[in-house]
Amino acid sequence: MRTQKWGSRRGLKRYRCEKKHNFSVDFRPKPEPFWKAFVAGTPLSGIAEQHDLTSGAVAKRVKRELQVLPKNENITKQYCTNFCGVLCLDGVYVAVKGLPKKIPFIYGIDFLTHDIPAGILDFAESEAAFLRLFLMLKEIGYPLRVVVCDEAMAVRPALRKVFPEAVIQLCQVHVLRNIREWLGFSSRDATHFSFFREIQKLLATQGEENRRTIFKDIASRFDANELYWEILKSIRRRWEDLFRCETIRKQGIACPSSTNLIEAFNGQFKDRYRNTKGFETISSCERFVNAWMIKRRFTPFRECGEHFKHLNGFTSFEKSRNPDLPMPDILL
Repeated sequence: MRTQKWGSRRGLKRYRCEKKHNFSVDFRPKPEPFWKAFVAGTPLSGIAEQHDLTSGAVAKRVKRELQVLPKNENITKQYCTNFCGVLCLDGVYVAVKGLPKKIPFIYGIDFLTHDIPAGILDFAESEAAFLRLFLMLKEIGYPLRVVVCDEAMAVRPALRKVFPEAVIQLCQVHVLRNIREWLGFSSRDATHFSFFREIQKLLATQGEENRRTIFKDIASRFDANELYWEILKSIRRRWEDLFRCETIRKQGIACPSSTNLIEAFNGQFKDRYRNTKGFETISSCERFVNAWMIKRRFTPFRECGEHFKHLNGFTSFEKSRNPDLPMPDILL
């Protein structure tokens, strides 16, 4: 039923429907906020064309809408209690005008719920940056048990200071990728093929005793090669972090051996970010990444496969929120 504005009465706005009934409540459907389309990857010019406005007017409206959005971490603190505590952690680099190089947007995804409890923008993936993120997670009540990441050098000291009982699982996919680069290995050059396949087999092996047997066998056959020996020593140094997921799973806690989950989210973020062509200020970048996290949390999943088909049709926020609390009013 069509409704239109119809003056005011005693200080209240009045509305009239097509059957000439008057109301003090505006029953007209609210227009979709512009920021959602912008964060979804629609250029400002595209939004302007859809609504017959100038790009400048759309930009101002988008900025206003982004400014009034709540902080993503505050949503977590106020509403969410059902996290598993296994956090996939990574960073995506973005360009900000006036800065000599891109800076990282660092965030984490709770493995079972696929929800994003918090994320930050910083100048580098440093110990200080991870310390800041872990302190934020502590403040909002995230029960961090395991961090799944591609590199532990800057993560570990920050983690020990805030969550001393939490442990690290290194991404095995990244380790293999780094070894491939270390070897200069490619499909056209079969020089290192045999050794690389042995390392793949080692990382895929289940059971500590089985892995140790395979490692000893690889070392006995390839230790004469100095390059191979350096790679084997690097694996031995990181042994516990590489295979910790198996120990965690024995405790009844789901834990991945790679950061594939957050890599998929990174791809979505890059698709949305690409149309912005960089940001004028750090503040505008912070508003964008905050809005992206919120939109992702309140967008239903459609293409989850294998072990996460049960998430399809639901939002990640629905899975992590306290069911005894009402849904927040964030105009989503």
